[in-house]
Amino acid sequence: MSSPIHHLTVIRYFRDGRHWESTDILSPSWPDVVTAIERMDDFCYPIVQLNCTADEEDETIFNVIGGDGSYALFHQMGEWEYTDPNGSDEEVRLWQSDQGYFCKRRNVLTDLDEVLRLTRIFYETGSYESLA
Repeated sequence: MSSPIHHLTVIRYFRDGRHWESTDILSPSWPDVVTAIERMDDFCYPIVQLNCTADEEDETIFNVIGGDGSYALFHQMGEWEYTDPNGSDEEVRLWQSDQGYFCKRRNVLTDLDEVLRLTRIFYETGSYESLA
């Protein structure tokens, strides 16, 4: 089965203050995605994106933010985001470098297997409908 994902983007920050860089993997395999997510550490590798088109501004981009045991998953334009209905409104910072990323505790996943399961659904479908 082929994936609708055009490319995987991994954002990297440097602890020595150098500017961040991004790496794109065209037509990524599922193991490419798993490797990128497992490497996330909330500082040097805090962002992984799956894009169904070549357009970097595409509205369907799937984001995985964080790392080091805490992740937020969301649709670039905010129409879908992971939400734990039992979670709180406490503000949490994921992604410690640069401007960081802030969300509510209810939008944080701490189970890597669940992060990978949800990401795989998007990887295979390119759709947020299956995530609802």
